[in-house]
Amino acid sequence: MISTVDMKPAAMRGLAADAFFQVARALLIVAALWTVSSRGYYVLVDALGLDSGYDGAPVLFTAYYLGWATLAAWLFRPLFAEVLNRDRLAREGLAMLPILAAFGLFTVFVLPLLPYVSEVRAPANPPEFMFASAWYYLPKSADILFQQVLIAALIFTGVRVGFTLGVMSVGLAVSFGLFHLGLAFDGFIWLYVARFTLAATLFGALLPYLYLRVRSGFRWAYSLHWGFYAADATLTHLLLAAPPWA
Repeated sequence: MISTVDMKPAAMRGLAADAFFQVARALLIVAALWTVSSRGYYVLVDALGLDSGYDGAPVLFTAYYLGWATLAAWLFRPLFAEVLNRDRLAREGLAMLPILAAFGLFTVFVLPLLPYVSEVRAPANPPEFMFASAWYYLPKSADILFQQVLIAALIFTGVRVGFTLGVMSVGLAVSFGLFHLGLAFDGFIWLYVARFTLAATLFGALLPYLYLRVRSGFRWAYSLHWGFYAADATLTHLLLAAPPWA
């Protein structure tokens, strides 16, 4: 006869194995979606003969990233169903409208007031946003939504398996930072890669707190994510502006 004492180690091992499987599955899905969507973007840009996908075909790439966000939400639908219902989802969507409107006003009215980036001062392989119009930020908004869906999936997976806030912060900081380190393979200069990787690492460490401890955490996370690009674009235009005599 097996005692309850003998059964406890086996039960604990079973729980640990299940937690490992859930986390590994979530990481694998997120990594696959991120990698394939990124590669697919460049394939489409090359196939269409565009210099900039976001700026050259904003509606197409907005639909592209909304499709990826929908796919990610569908793959993690049992997980999201535990924390979201239809009414809450509708409330969050409505609450995002004024936030998106504010970002839209920035791109339409503030961005054109910034000085142009000098082609002489710009790096050899400049990021798209350096010479982008306001249209660039339409697909970028959908891209940020896609990334936030992936982030939410990782955080809620951590909650499901019982990870502490600290463990999730460290894990997401490492994961988000490593994903952005992949920008180096796209040919960008080391300063750009380092800046975005550092920002992603710090942001990743903050995200579990925003989602789990702050009211309307998704709105804060999305707004800070979008706001970083707005701030980075503003500083880039100011620091790399063409001199008055150019």
